[in-house]
Amino acid sequence: MTDLKKLAALQARVYEFLAEQDEATLDAILGGTARLAVTGLPDDLSKLTVKELKALAADRGVRGYGKLRKAELVALLTGNGAEAPPTPAPAAPAPVRPVASPPPAAVARPGVDAAAIAAQLRSTETEAEGAAYLDAQHLDRESLLAVAAELQLTRVDRLSRKELERRVLKQAIGARRKFAGLRKW
Repeated sequence: MTDLKKLAALQARVYEFLAEQDEATLDAILGGTARLAVTGLPDDLSKLTVKELKALAADRGVRGYGKLRKAELVALLTGNGAEAPPTPAPAAPAPVRPVASPPPAAVARPGVDAAAIAAQLRSTETEAEGAAYLDAQHLDRESLLAVAAELQLTRVDRLSRKELERRVLKQAIGARRKFAGLRKW
């Protein structure tokens, strides 16, 4: 396979991976609060130099590798006391772990289904339609916070009602439109 074909195949797998992620995770990746990491080791660690093995250990967050010899570094990286066969690299990128913590659960007033409102907002085409839908629901602040929690928004508890509505609409509608091109791949 030529390098260009390999790059195209890798790009297609990255787009497939991104299409499987929820909006909050994609925002975290774009915002820099989450990062992608591919796990796995090179095919043959014994072919690497000590300097390269130490760099690999540093990249993986392994501690106590500074004064180790080559065989000990290989054993440390493979997770065994003796040299073991290397772990094959995975076929797809590792799952993304967002750094931001989930928002505290807000309690909507009785009779308000925050999940249904969030689902309706996600399917709305424009932010104007979404704003009209939210107005028609006559949500109080706690119910709006519950919808924000369904959309996995963080740090919204101190926002004004107007700003909270804007963030909910942006998350539900704007982010979906932004990444619509990636899902078509």
